[in-house]
Amino acid sequence: MNGDLCAHEELAVGWAMHSLEPDEEAVARDHVPTCATCQRTVQATQEVLAGIGSAVHQEQPPPRLRAKLMEQIEHIPQEVPVQHTPRHAAPIPLRPQHRRRTGRVLLAAAAVLAVLAGAGYLGVRVNQLSNQVRASEARTNDLNKALSLAADPSTNRAVLRTGSGDEVAVVLSNPTSAAVMPTSLKPNDSGHVYVVWGASTPAPVPLAVFDVRAGSTDPQLLVWSSDAHKHTTFAVSLEPGRQAPPKPSEVLAGGQVAPA
Repeated sequence: MNGDLCAHEELAVGWAMHSLEPDEEAVARDHVPTCATCQRTVQATQEVLAGIGSAVHQEQPPPRLRAKLMEQIEHIPQEVPVQHTPRHAAPIPLRPQHRRRTGRVLLAAAAVLAVLAGAGYLGVRVNQLSNQVRASEARTNDLNKALSLAADPSTNRAVLRTGSGDEVAVVLSNPTSAAVMPTSLKPNDSGHVYVVWGASTPAPVPLAVFDVRAGSTDPQLLVWSSDAHKHTTFAVSLEPGRQAPPKPSEVLAGGQVAPA
């Protein structure tokens, strides 16, 4: 042992992973309790394995990761320890047991590398899944708010129709909140935005903007005000950019609040 280094440190990795031969196991069992460095190595290895065990177990690293790792293992030179022998003495061959131990240690170390690589991969997947969960929770929250809005007796309901009578959206409005439910509006791209207009005045007034995602008819909550709620006629247009213009370029559909 020299400072923080220990000749048995790789053996400690294999011991933590239960990958040693019986004779190696005996050596590690006697040595690790007496060596602080190996104890830290065992603890670190166990923590990594425990962390992976509590991660998303159904997600596995790509098969190419293991294949690449095993390819690298095959090209790792197995150094034979320098033997201090008297001059003219016959060379001492490496015992088969020692060769087996070297291979086991390399495999144990490779397994730790695979665990670490897998941890990074799984970490990315966990983040992705967390984002999906947050998006799902946000969608559920919006749906609940829209449901509450629709059930509120003070909410006005206006069906927006095209000139030919086709229904494209429904606007729900009360004094403090509003939502639009697209029924047949086409998805917009990032360079355009839909605008809800108040059309109860001589000149239409922009009230809120919203997006329509492909394949979605979920209600979109709108930033609303009591002044917006005063309108009894609404319209919708698709505008270039991401902000409402002073006046609509082309009204797609419009409609009045249904009588109570």
